[in-house]
Amino acid sequence: MNNMNKKMKQILKEEKFPETSFEIDAIVNRIVDKIKIINNCIIYDQDGTLRESRVNFDRVLKMFGDWTGYEVSCNELRFSRKLINPNVFFTLAEKLSEMLLQKYAKKVVIYIIMHDNEVELRFHVYREKEGLWLDEDLDKYNIPILYYM
Repeated sequence: MNNMNKKMKQILKEEKFPETSFEIDAIVNRIVDKIKIINNCIIYDQDGTLRESRVNFDRVLKMFGDWTGYEVSCNELRFSRKLINPNVFFTLAEKLSEMLLQKYAKKVVIYIIMHDNEVELRFHVYREKEGLWLDEDLDKYNIPILYYM
């Protein structure tokens, strides 16, 4: 399932960007290498210091409401628009999906790419009871958004 709002469609259709895909493999590898499973959540651990035994899960649920909210808040990565151009958003999502599927075969992961002053990548495991992090009507949002599953 792929979905994007009108703002993202307009950017992908109208704007011309130089190819930057040569960096995508390295970026994806760095991201995947820093992901670990914490309480059945896929979490990006930038510093490598996150330990499940130190996480107060009751507090996590009070702060974020559900596991999807927790994952999305932990898995917020920002990149320069010069490093990742819109013409490689699908490539980034596809490669991440392939690598995480190899690593965590039973997890269905949703990727959210937002494009504003920078490129924001977020991701979470799809849980039927929790659904998607954002509303399915992506046109509600004022920034360009792409969902990839």
